[in-house]
Amino acid sequence: MLGFPKILHQLHLFEEDSVPYVADLDKARVIELSAVMMDILKLAETQTDDAIVETLSASYEEDDISEAFERFAELEREGLLFNRGEDLERSLATESKWRKLLVVIPGINPDSFFDIETLSAGTNMALAYMIRHLTKYADLHFAGSRNRKIADGVYEVDISIDDLVRLRSKIAETYYGILTLHQEHERWLLPLYRYPEFPPILVQNHAPRGHGGQAINSMLRHYAAMRDCDGFTAPSDYVRDFYAGYVWDPSFFNTLPNGVDSRLFCPMDKAAAKREIAEWVGDERIEIAPTVGYLSRVQSEKGASVYLKLAALNPHLIFMIAGPDMGRYASREVPKNLVYVGFHPREKLPLIYNAFDVYCFPSMSGEETFGLTVLEAMACAVPPVVPNFDGVPSVVGDAGLVADADNFDQDIATLVSYPCPMSFSEKINTLLNNTQVWETFSEKARQRALLFTWDKTARRIVQLFEMLRQKKKLINRNRLLNVFAPAQPVEGEAPEREKCRSVLLSMNTHYERCLMRDAVYPLPVEDGLVLSILKNHTTREAESILAELVTDETEARAILKRVRGLINATA
Repeated sequence: MLGFPKILHQLHLFEEDSVPYVADLDKARVIELSAVMMDILKLAETQTDDAIVETLSASYEEDDISEAFERFAELEREGLLFNRGEDLERSLATESKWRKLLVVIPGINPDSFFDIETLSAGTNMALAYMIRHLTKYADLHFAGSRNRKIADGVYEVDISIDDLVRLRSKIAETYYGILTLHQEHERWLLPLYRYPEFPPILVQNHAPRGHGGQAINSMLRHYAAMRDCDGFTAPSDYVRDFYAGYVWDPSFFNTLPNGVDSRLFCPMDKAAAKREIAEWVGDERIEIAPTVGYLSRVQSEKGASVYLKLAALNPHLIFMIAGPDMGRYASREVPKNLVYVGFHPREKLPLIYNAFDVYCFPSMSGEETFGLTVLEAMACAVPPVVPNFDGVPSVVGDAGLVADADNFDQDIATLVSYPCPMSFSEKINTLLNNTQVWETFSEKARQRALLFTWDKTARRIVQLFEMLRQKKKLINRNRLLNVFAPAQPVEGEAPEREKCRSVLLSMNTHYERCLMRDAVYPLPVEDGLVLSILKNHTTREAESILAELVTDETEARAILKRVRGLINATA
């Protein structure tokens, strides 16, 4: 079935020698139809699939109607006959907010963001919370396969990935910006940066490194291809600081902290929480002994092996694991003080957190830019112990303890660090051996968590789009003309060392005089090379080439700075 009623292109139905045709005026195509297809088109904008079948079943065989539907499905995939985002205002009436954002996240059903229990990855969970709060400030249109309202301020629009370039002018007229998620496969996103018509594109990044260098290289390709009005977001300053070692302009990396639902994740009666968990799993030790908690996938990159070592080092404590399952550790003999408490729906997680006395986060994954579970534990007044790597310590601040970790210059099999079990053990016992110390950190944890709200995150996104839209107004095309020529010394001047010079002409491609006088201006070859590159490539691409060709980075940066100044001054 096709999902009628559908909005049609501008069509002209006609017959030639008793054969029905339709002219798609929007696509300049003429398509031969069957009689049943002609009749379906007459009902397409007002009737549902079932209603069309019922109306035409008296005149046509069921197989003929089914065949017509299949043919229409083929034509729709080709972008013919049916609206795929061309008339966005007509295709979908939306609320009267003054901003509309197009959200493009291939491979993720937009409905999943409104059914939190279907989400497991912290990245998607953070997106779901952010989207809900972002609707206070903008209408969100998810690129998809049909036109419908999902929730207040949230819609799916019939725009596929393949439609984006074709509809770029309409998208520019309609949307304040494009919000997407960095994924390592770039087949669809990288080409979009080449089109100046698109509104600013903001790419959320939650994995600064990992996967054997693939994540870094993918990010650097995006950085190089981006227009001046595009950018990244990341949950912590760490990502910007990390990439500052690779790029010349870290301003493309914008901090967008996650938030926490502090009404759901809040302190509860700890003794009651422990008692309930103890009854669930049938282990009364949970009520008696101090407890250390772990809530994550039980996998190596999340620090599961380190956590088991911590349990072995501290037999006087109870180490609880809450996760989907025990993974490969289910068939192992684990320390007797390790208790698996099962997987629980999200509304039950505050109870799990409150049963912990300390939250342990020994992750060593290259994708840990924030640590959402750390913030949730803190909101429940549970002091955390985290490793000293990536963005997690910036979330904890002075509200928890940071353990030592051996950090790697390059990731290996997605791992970027090894948290020190001895240091973790020491920090855990520091908290549990002194009631006053624990109470101080417990209060700090709750108060610091209250600083992170999803509303702040949503407002930050709007502010970033506003900044990028201002930058878009300042983008200048490079129209200056220059040529490269052999250099000969001029009489009375010192002999030129260069055998070749770049010559800047005093005009642009429109033959406008844009410099002081009608003359030619000799430039160093490197300056001319950058001037030529910037005719068809981005500043970041020129940066990459200069970094390769010019040994002195200070000089390379100076070349790029002055050439850009020349272009901006003569726009």
